[in-house]
Amino acid sequence: MSNTSIYRFFSNIKIIFILYLLVTVFFTLKNISYGNTKTFSGEKKYTFINNYIIFKNSYFHLKEGKNLYISYPEKQWDLYKYSPSFSAFMGILAYLPNEVGIMLWNLTNCLLIFFGIRYFVKGPPEVVFILWFILNEFITSVINSQSNPAIAGLLIMAFTFFEKEKVHLAALCIIATFYIKIFGILAALLFLFYPQKLKFLKWCFLWGVFIGLLPVFLTSLSSLIEQYKNWLNLLLNDHEGNYGYSFMGVLNSWFGLQSGKDLLVLAGLFAMVVPLFFINKINDLQYRTNWFAALLIWIVIFNHKAESPTFIIALCGVAIWFFNSNRNIFDKILFAFAFVFTSLAPTDVFPLSIRKSFFEPYAIKAVPCIVVWIFIMCEMIKNGVKKYI
Repeated sequence: MSNTSIYRFFSNIKIIFILYLLVTVFFTLKNISYGNTKTFSGEKKYTFINNYIIFKNSYFHLKEGKNLYISYPEKQWDLYKYSPSFSAFMGILAYLPNEVGIMLWNLTNCLLIFFGIRYFVKGPPEVVFILWFILNEFITSVINSQSNPAIAGLLIMAFTFFEKEKVHLAALCIIATFYIKIFGILAALLFLFYPQKLKFLKWCFLWGVFIGLLPVFLTSLSSLIEQYKNWLNLLLNDHEGNYGYSFMGVLNSWFGLQSGKDLLVLAGLFAMVVPLFFINKINDLQYRTNWFAALLIWIVIFNHKAESPTFIIALCGVAIWFFNSNRNIFDKILFAFAFVFTSLAPTDVFPLSIRKSFFEPYAIKAVPCIVVWIFIMCEMIKNGVKKYI
């Protein structure tokens, strides 16, 4: 097979789609095969699809009027942290056998991330490279039964819908991510780049109310309000936890910084807002795309609870930025830096001893994404200022 034929084979979007499906099925079946053999702490053993079990159990807890946001160690490890609406959504899968439910759950995530990128506004060949670039992170998310591929896919769809002036669908995607993981709402800032701002805000309100009230079909309104209060309380208390693979995690592990997390987040948010003031650049697709790429990275590196599977969102941002850049030697170095030390850092490419003694305690996985985010911000501000000089 010639080099040209090999390139065509691996650039075939149908081949990549089949690969994503096979990867999803394979690692889901692998996790199912382990049974209840995973220990998190103590002696009790839990299933390797524990995250899915948490999601599934939340539906029954909602329907039974139980507090969604307390510990149920007899059923699952860790707390449920998503919205009551997400619990209601899980009713689609809750009555199915776990083996079927987890497969459909992971396939749903697969389809959302794949088609979110497949129909990204930039089009091929960029989408092909992005799908290959994030494949390892996608596998990590599948292994952990995570929702992060769905969030990344929905946010990318939102950007594409904005570009196609379908603000009602952009609003739906963004509000949907909010009810999964609250930080998705930051993507609403995209509306500042586009016309029909009031229309977008109206649709955000309508979708927000509609999705937010869906659980009333399963529980009383008073109980639902109490669940939202419990969710808010969990989020506020959760904010005081560890630093994860975040910007603050790097500062803490490298320099011993233990305070100023809120100030750091505000500084990061301010940096994201500054490029929006350069009105002269708003009509530049490359400028808008770079801002969106930076946003995808921001919502991970400034999330103090960021875990390894969360980085599929950030690496989508890195990939979108790179294939939207000039791709000079410095861009290529940053891109390779992110692939090796963010995507490959948790894998067997590096010895376990190095991962445990260096990569994990020093939050190395977050470092390349932080560097890329700072670079994008500096470039955007520099390009914006140029127009006024």
